Amino acid sequence: MMDLISLLIIFASVIVGWGIGANSASNAISPLAGLKIISFRAAALLVSVLMLLGALLQSGAVINTVGDGIIPREVLEANKLATLSSLLATAVFVVLVTTEAIPVSASQAVIGALLGSGLSMGLLGSLDVSVVSRIFLAWLLTPVMSLLLAIIIYVFFINYMSKRIGLVAFSETFRFLVLLGTAFVAFSLGANNAGNAAGLLISSGVFQGSLLPLILVGLAMGFGVSSFGGRVANTVGRNITLIDPVTVFASQFAAGITVYFFTLIGIPVSASQAIIGGLVGVGMTKGSGMINDRLVVLIFIGWVITPIGAAILSAVIYRILAHLFLAQLVLQ
Repeated sequence: MMDLISLLIIFASVIVGWGIGANSASNAISPLAGLKIISFRAAALLVSVLMLLGALLQSGAVINTVGDGIIPREVLEANKLATLSSLLATAVFVVLVTTEAIPVSASQAVIGALLGSGLSMGLLGSLDVSVVSRIFLAWLLTPVMSLLLAIIIYVFFINYMSKRIGLVAFSETFRFLVLLGTAFVAFSLGANNAGNAAGLLISSGVFQGSLLPLILVGLAMGFGVSSFGGRVANTVGRNITLIDPVTVFASQFAAGITVYFFTLIGIPVSASQAIIGGLVGVGMTKGSGMINDRLVVLIFIGWVITPIGAAILSAVIYRILAHLFLAQLVLQ
């Protein structure tokens, strides 16, 4: 029979998965919602299925980074409170900002929470600085890489395809490509972001193997999209820049390529940053006046605050849990 801490870890992992779906995954739906190509329910189903596939097929590298690359796995297995405090801090932070319809990075929240737990445990010397440094560098590169790719894709297709096919065919082609781009970014998001919750769940040793944790987190992500994803989707899909099928196609594929690239090298990044970076990049090609600068600045501030806030919250939660579960805490 599972102990209380293990049950709480499972519960917190599911909530984090729900938060990823309700917030980060909603960004994948947002352009579809803005264009009204398909209904929100159909878009949520498409994104949910592709996220689950991504989680099951290609999340291994990110799982290893989150579950073993920052705080050693043997420490997390021996002291489940570190895992629990990290997951609870992430869950609280992501759920709170999602209720305010603010796009946020679950990856940043998880990594920040892990660092907060590690510092609270006195594990500063055990943290892998090189891994943490690569993650922070990837966070800086994610929106920039997506922005540049979106500009390249947008300019190429506008200048090349629009001159070679008729207006109706052009519009219908990009309606299909938007769906394809959404599927790609959802798969990439599942492959990358599922590791944020599942990596800690797996490393805690609560379950044997990784299949069941991935299914639990993947299903929770899908439920998050369908149950609460509309608010964040509206923020990103309708308020950053004016969108059309080519804009959405360019931003989605740019985001998908960016997230998938970092997934292959095992670095958890923000799908929100990638998608918003892509939208801003396309908006720049139309002129600076086409971008909601105030909203972009607020989102950027949120990205800065997220890992710091999650780290502080995780450290506080760890201290509280250590007192509540002192008898069960195994010190290294």
